[in-house]
Amino acid sequence: MEEHPEGDRLTLPTGALVFRRGEPVQAIHVVQRGLVELSSGPRNRMRYGPGELFFYEDLVAATEYHSRDAKALTPLALIRLNRTGFLTLIHRHPTLVLDLLLKQHQRLRQQRSQARHFY
Repeated sequence: MEEHPEGDRLTLPTGALVFRRGEPVQAIHVVQRGLVELSSGPRNRMRYGPGELFFYEDLVAATEYHSRDAKALTPLALIRLNRTGFLTLIHRHPTLVLDLLLKQHQRLRQQRSQARHFY
């Protein structure tokens, strides 16, 4: 990911919004440094840290709009890839798709586990 020339590098302060729910999806982001929180409500939050890619689900969804707000919880360094750059990355590194599926599965398992505590 570091060597991907099509990626834009961004640096954001704590509290800055990366994107808002309802905005058109233009890119995916990879966290280089810091923490970002994606939220669609007070009980629906996900955090991403260094080396993690977000929010590819919106990029491939039919709606073409962000389903969550993304906010920097700490000073944040990101790489932003547009749809073409993301598809090029997958073409060059096909096992990336397997890694993304594994991470998504782990997140869903974690969410189900946490949901048990609310009932």
